[in-house]
Amino acid sequence: MTRNTRLPAEFADLDAFAAVWALPTEKARYVKLMATPIEELRLFVDAMLPRSQAIIAHLSRFPLDALPADARVLYDLMVTFVETAHPIELNWKRPNMEDKLPPENLQFYGPSDTPAFGA
Repeated sequence: MTRNTRLPAEFADLDAFAAVWALPTEKARYVKLMATPIEELRLFVDAMLPRSQAIIAHLSRFPLDALPADARVLYDLMVTFVETAHPIELNWKRPNMEDKLPPENLQFYGPSDTPAFGA
């Protein structure tokens, strides 16, 4: 089964990023961040930053647990942006830290990952 990567029509300018960056789990976002060259990350951040207020306004119209499918993709895209923008904001030379823990050594908890915290 392929995941829906369609965005709401008013965000069609971000369609090219949705298939790559609209990631539904914290682990997937971390792995993507660590594997992405800084130049590619900068393209994503530069596209998302000026649209972020409009995205927040759009998503605020819906309860989080009842997002339409296209809004859910937009939500995942925005969460990825929030979780991956720091290397650009901090002027890092690369997002992949030399002494990082491999993702398989980390445990990710919370509503976006399984198992849920406390389960």
